[in-house]
Amino acid sequence: MWKSRGKSTAFALLLWVVGSCLVMGQGQEGDSEDPLAVVRARGVIEIAVYDDFPPYSSRGTDREAQGIDVDLARALAQHLELKLKLRLIAAGDSVSDDLRNHVWKGHYLGGGVADLMLHVGYDAAFAQHEGNVQLFAPYFHESVAIAYKPSRIPHLESPLALTEHKIAVEGDTISDYILSSGYGGALRTSAVRKLSLEEAVVAFKAEEVDAVMGPKAQLQGLLAEQGVRDVSFHTQEPVGLMRTGWNLGLAVKKSANTDLRDAIARIIAGMEADGSLAKVFADRGVTYVEPPASGDK
Repeated sequence: MWKSRGKSTAFALLLWVVGSCLVMGQGQEGDSEDPLAVVRARGVIEIAVYDDFPPYSSRGTDREAQGIDVDLARALAQHLELKLKLRLIAAGDSVSDDLRNHVWKGHYLGGGVADLMLHVGYDAAFAQHEGNVQLFAPYFHESVAIAYKPSRIPHLESPLALTEHKIAVEGDTISDYILSSGYGGALRTSAVRKLSLEEAVVAFKAEEVDAVMGPKAQLQGLLAEQGVRDVSFHTQEPVGLMRTGWNLGLAVKKSANTDLRDAIARIIAGMEADGSLAKVFADRGVTYVEPPASGDK
């Protein structure tokens, strides 16, 4: 299984490939404990976000957590009138592993579970498969894109226009697979693989490459952080079985009582309606994209 590394790119690729072939897990009935009453009695809500994953979540120079998901976690805690305890997690081998270790069961080394996890790739089939958690409230739509400067590439209607250019990409991601095997391999020699998307953006800034490919929100955040301006984006269409767009949602442990889930879903809906959710993204240099109504596109 593809490593998630906190990134829904690999998750989206896996979903697109297996699609309806998933063997649906047997959902558990869940306990009858009231999770909202528990966090209110405690006065604290623990929210899990991925570590080292800018612009969604990372540590600043002062080692304090920062990013879109961190800001969103703070907003949720504030709306609930609770103190926030952040759980910065390293990604496991799969999203399912992360949900098990941090939402419904806990790691075998201990540490318990969080009350809520952000940045979970949302898909109806995957949600049904994960019978021990409830996936809900998609709050952003991410998509793979190519960032480039029109001054160097005047017209980019298709990635095939980049056959004579170099494109920086993080290795072993959906973007890498598109460049390696999509379009009949026409872009195979154009790919310049880096260990991280941050390194790919650095190469783009230094003009070592003419374009950089990756999840658009991540690109926007990293480009803004590094002060790279006058950039255009080409949104990548699906290539073969490779999915290039996905929603980000939330996860809580499955329970017969849904008060906590419902309260958080109402907060997300309210933030979307009053524009404060879009502002959370804008403050990090990212354009907010509302998830499609179906929740699965």
